[in-house]
Parts: sequence; C-alpha cells; structure tokens
Amino acid sequence: MQIFSLVLAAFALVISSVLSAPLPSPNPEVQVVSMLATVPQWTIKSMKRSCNGNFTRCIWFFSIDTQAGAPVQCRLNVVGTTKVPATQTAINGARCGGYVVSTGWSGQFGPGNGFTTLSIVDVGNKLIAWPAYADGDLVNKVTVRPDRSFPVTKLQT
Repeated sequence: MQIFSLVLAAFALVISSVLSAPLPSPNPEVQVVSMLATVPQWTIKSMKRSCNGNFTRCIWFFSIDTQAGAPVQCRLNVVGTTKVPATQTAINGARCGGYVVSTGWSGQFGPGNGFTTLSIVDVGNKLIAWPAYADGDLVNKVTVRPDRSFPVTKLQT
C-alpha cells in the first residue's frame, strides 16, 4: 500500500509539473526589420497650392530636398469637378524629376479637419516619404512656412 501511495504521489507531482509548465508559443519568434532608411530626412521646400476661384483647378509648387544634391522642383496640376474640388482630388503617378508623386485627401476627422498626404517615391533608390499637410496649412496661394522635413522609408529590405 505504501508503494502505491508513493507511485500515486510521484504521478501527481509529474502531472502538476506538466500542467504548470508554460505552453510553447504557437508562433515562433518572428524577426522584425526596420524599414526606416538610413538617409537624411527629406525636406519639402516652399510648398504652395494655388487654386482658381471655384477650386476646380489647382497647381502644387514645391521642391524635394533629399540633402544629396540640388533640390528637385515640382509642379503638379490638379483638375477637380463641381462635386469634388481640386483641393480634395487625388493625383496618381505624377513625374517630378526622378520621383513619382501621388496625393490623397482625407476628411476622416470631420469638417474643417481635412488633410492631404503626398507619397513621394525615389524610384531609382527604392525610397518613399509621406509628407502630409492639413487643409489649414495649404491656404490658397500662400507658401507653407517653415519648410518641413519627413522621414524616409525603404520600399524593400
């Protein structure tokens, strides 16, 4: 009987150890890679948006300064409609020197709180930056001051 009690106690100890042991993670440790590029931030200089009186046409003027050469001048023409003003119209794939520029407007924070995000891609170096400006920053025909710098991200690891 004593042997039975000892075996039962040992069995209970083994079972409690197994049940209290941490379970292996269903997902093995995943490596995380930073996509932040090891280049200086890009500065958007002299950003200005000039629109006609009914906001059906706008022209964006700005320079992209990557700190690795002369700034690249950009001029983007946007045509809106009577339903969607040019200030809220997307631009897709506009060429600006060696860059491809796209824009998108969002009103997700409610009336008066819209903003435009630009996507500026350095195709040759596979880099991208996302400058963003609130509608209040882009007062018609007024240059945004001060110039703004934005982090740069790699498009490939």
